[in-house]
Amino acid sequence: MPTRTRHWSHPVAGTRSGHRTDLSGLAAVALLPLLAAAIIPGVLPGGAAGVDVLFVLSGFLVTSVLVSEWTRAGRITLLTCYARYARRLLPAAALVMAATGPLILTCLPRSSWPDAGWDLLTGGLAVLNWRRAAQDAAVPTVPDAAAGVLAHYWTLGVAGQVLLLWPPLLAGAAAWAFHRRHHDPRRAPLLVAGLLTAGSLAWAVGASGAPAVFGTHTRLWELTLGGGLALVALRPVGLPRSVAAVLGWGGLAAVTATVFLHRPESAGLAALPPALGTAAIIVAATARTGPSGAGPAGTPTTGAGPVRILATRPLRAVGRHCYPLYLWYWPLLVAAHARFGEVPVVAGLGVLGAAALLAVITHRYVEAPVRARVRGWSPAETLRTAALLPAAAVIGGLLLQLGVWPPRQPHPQPVAGTAPAAPTPSPAPAPGAAALGRSPAESPAGRPVARVRSITPEPVDAGRDLPHVYRHNCFSTGPDAPARACVYGDRGSRFTVALAGDDQAANWVPALQAVAQAQGWRLITYLREDCPFLDVAVAGPGGGRLDACARWYANVRTELTRTERPQLLLTTSRRYPLTSGGKILSGDAAHKAFVAGMRRTWSGLVAARVATVVLRDTPAPGVDVAACVSANPTRLTRCATPRRTALDASAGAAQAEAVRTLTAVPLIDLNSAICPASRCAPVIGGVLVYRDTRHLTATYARTLAPRLASALERIRGETAP
Repeated sequence: MPTRTRHWSHPVAGTRSGHRTDLSGLAAVALLPLLAAAIIPGVLPGGAAGVDVLFVLSGFLVTSVLVSEWTRAGRITLLTCYARYARRLLPAAALVMAATGPLILTCLPRSSWPDAGWDLLTGGLAVLNWRRAAQDAAVPTVPDAAAGVLAHYWTLGVAGQVLLLWPPLLAGAAAWAFHRRHHDPRRAPLLVAGLLTAGSLAWAVGASGAPAVFGTHTRLWELTLGGGLALVALRPVGLPRSVAAVLGWGGLAAVTATVFLHRPESAGLAALPPALGTAAIIVAATARTGPSGAGPAGTPTTGAGPVRILATRPLRAVGRHCYPLYLWYWPLLVAAHARFGEVPVVAGLGVLGAAALLAVITHRYVEAPVRARVRGWSPAETLRTAALLPAAAVIGGLLLQLGVWPPRQPHPQPVAGTAPAAPTPSPAPAPGAAALGRSPAESPAGRPVARVRSITPEPVDAGRDLPHVYRHNCFSTGPDAPARACVYGDRGSRFTVALAGDDQAANWVPALQAVAQAQGWRLITYLREDCPFLDVAVAGPGGGRLDACARWYANVRTELTRTERPQLLLTTSRRYPLTSGGKILSGDAAHKAFVAGMRRTWSGLVAARVATVVLRDTPAPGVDVAACVSANPTRLTRCATPRRTALDASAGAAQAEAVRTLTAVPLIDLNSAICPASRCAPVIGGVLVYRDTRHLTATYARTLAPRLASALERIRGETAP
């Protein structure tokens, strides 16, 4: 694309491929917190800030190369630009995706294969960020199978989509400036970069949840911020050496401080400190310096600020291999966690050493040779070949997701049927909780063992062993949060039992269906997956109150106290982060607020003449039990969690404390039939207890029906006039 023929000195354009030793060191500073957070969980709660640094730095370097072409040739050729991206990014990314297939098959439990297949498919198509947004996922920091073996490829998705958009916008702005004969042709591109940065940042600040974290529209501002800096650097600003030093050190301090601080979310306003810190470092490094800001254009501040530290040999070495190291470290750590369980720090360092070795090999024997080999190709040839590189990952991911390959192995016949329509468990010798007898704590059936004869449901299918409310779309959704209800049991019965709560409350639906069917009761459910049925201020993104939860609670309470007025209300929930004064509560303050909210809610319902019963929250193992059992069919004891740990992770203790002073609110505690021993067994009576980290399988929940029926009958007898 033609533009003015005047060429400006550019501090990055004059280097090979935009390479700068100090900025290579900055890439290392961004990557190291990500690596540390992955092998030592909790040590760097803000380690994900490294992603923000990499986005800004990528925007600067990519735009610098575009500006280099613009100032050298007077035009930006889009095909050449895209071919350059393909040569730089695709070989290593395709290699790691290809290597991930064998890791999935050999290390991950079979129950994780469909999700891993989707990751391969969407990673190959560079849209994994939107998959994670749809999953309502968090930025991956703990490398386990549940997080996804290619979860870190979401950043490549964002960058790839921006790289498709940014060059034509920049070329169009440059062409417009040329035709308008602007004295400063940077003005129009800078205006475009500024508008995109401001608009995307405003969108990110107003958004919430996973779309705000993973959306290209809410991350665009970080890359265009770096792009704008590259345009400004066409005519480097003049800064006194002392000012440049303060700016550079301040930026590095902002980046460093962010990785040590917990961030309630990793986008929007929370991403500003590391992004602006990175921008400050880049400005300080590209400014003209001297005693009063004078000096040759583009002279780096080698004598001031953090430039000398960033340009040290160790950081440069890490920065030089930053991209392949970033690609390799995550799948290797996920595979190690899935295969061997918790990975000690020393073993984690060994895995990172293997990732570093693979990164060096990838850089030396894949990236560099490929770039040298295709340098003489035409852009069209390069792009045609590049389109084939992710094909294997896409095809392999599709086959894994569909379950076509590899073929399923035969499994033992289950002890009981798992048809979701069955209101009660199929007849079988002591299935599930029935095997525990009258004294679960003393029963050997509740103790973890290494292997069992058969497991129902099969661990690979546990994720589909759900209560009917999932299939019947019984959960309230959306910001308006209506009191959506589903009815089961005898619809014409005069005795109505209501269940209100979150996804933990949904755990009890299979057991309640069986009880309602046997007793001739009408069962009505009011559920919302991400909200407790409590008068509490649930914390949303940034520490504010989650208004949808408050509206849903109010709508359901109105329905229960004015319209339905059930004879019995059952409720439970898991723990939630609470907020007060715009800050998320923690520690003892959070516990007291949770207990106070429970008492306020339940006493208010009793005062409104709604008989309320609390179902104690079930133990939360904290590990994906189904995935663990699938990976360890002859070592099931590896999937057992200490009972105290599982109980402490649940809301049960807070519930027990809340009802202690509420004599009219009984508490039903069936945890002795879920985790009866000192360690929670993953399989009891031939039935898989949990389908994930905290939710019961529908099959096991049904086996609790007799115990739940007895508890409800006792409560009705005690409260009868």
